[in-house]
This record gives sequence, C-alpha cells and structure tokens, in this order.
Amino acid sequence: MSLYELYVGWAATANDRRYLRWELLACEEVRGVFQTPRDDVLAVLFSGDRVGFRFWARSLEPETTTTQGALG
Repeated sequence: MSLYELYVGWAATANDRRYLRWELLACEEVRGVFQTPRDDVLAVLFSGDRVGFRFWARSLEPETTTTQGALG
C-alpha cells in the first residue's frame, strides 16, 4: 500500500463533494482517506500501484468540454 495525494479542488459544489465521497467509498483499492493541511488535497491510502492510482484519480475529475470555432 502507498499514500498518494489526490487533488480535489474541482469538488467545489455540494454535488461534487457527494460524488467524490461515493467514488472514494466505492473504490476497493482505497483503504483510507485523510485530510491534509491543504483544502484542495486529500491523502489517500491506496492498495494499487502508482499507475492505477493516477488512472483512477483522473477518472474522478469532471470532463471539461470546450467548443472552439463558430457554429454556422
């Protein structure tokens, strides 16, 4: 098991925080979650490897879609 930092600055609304809580509870590889001195970072005790953690952490963040160009 390893301890990783999880950026959660994107979870600004109550709905985002609920979603994050459920995702943390649902992940079988998350063994513990701890507050850090920073408000936008959690420490996560994760039983998988670094690559697995990065993949999982990226899946939590909401997708941002931007439309470029003109509609015509």
